[in-house]
Amino acid sequence: MTPEQKQVFVDGFKEMSRSGVTTLIWGLVTGIAMAKSTLTLHEALAMSLFVYAGVSQLAALPLIAAGLPVWMILVTSFVVNLRFVIFSIGLQAHFSYLPIWRRVLLGYFTPDFSYLFFIRRYPTPQTTAQQHANTAHLQTYYLMGLQFANWVLWQIGSITGILFASQIPNSWGLEFAGAIALVVIIAPMLDRASARWAAVTAGAVAVMTYGLPFRLNIVLAIIAAIVVGMKTDKSPKGLIP
Repeated sequence: MTPEQKQVFVDGFKEMSRSGVTTLIWGLVTGIAMAKSTLTLHEALAMSLFVYAGVSQLAALPLIAAGLPVWMILVTSFVVNLRFVIFSIGLQAHFSYLPIWRRVLLGYFTPDFSYLFFIRRYPTPQTTAQQHANTAHLQTYYLMGLQFANWVLWQIGSITGILFASQIPNSWGLEFAGAIALVVIIAPMLDRASARWAAVTAGAVAVMTYGLPFRLNIVLAIIAAIVVGMKTDKSPKGLIP
């Protein structure tokens, strides 16, 4: 790793660390949920380390407890994580020149915050000529810094929740604290009218469709937010500076 690559990696790590409280809390909530489910200790630890998808994990737990078939659990997990298809499309233009195995790894380790912070710093993809000339792969190292920080913070929170679930009282209201922390992190990013309209739309749709099974309200909220955001975005080519 060259000094320049190391610097952008550190920049990404520091950027993600600013949302560390939110990541830790949500990891802790997910870890507690797994510990109090029908999973064994080893199963919960394996799910935290290898699945690494909080919403999918929480959605799968009641299905596992009910003894539903594996295919149904997989379909549910796929549906609640459809937003990552959108993230992948957004990142594809930035990393299409990389070998497929590297793109797969980048996609696997890219959660919500990593995508948001990356797109905020690099809103416009490089041209094909720039991509092939960029031998330092600085954008890749910045994203890797974001990913590494998020993975470490998530695993600390999640494994702590798994190991010490019995010592953490329900009265702490961690789910609510996590939601508030998330709002605090996201609010400063809503610096454009289109982003604010998208956020309001997502919240409204999620609440109105809350009763849908398999957390489909999340999927509908994401789709509605994208549509409204694109319709109200006045920037050139819909890019957020």
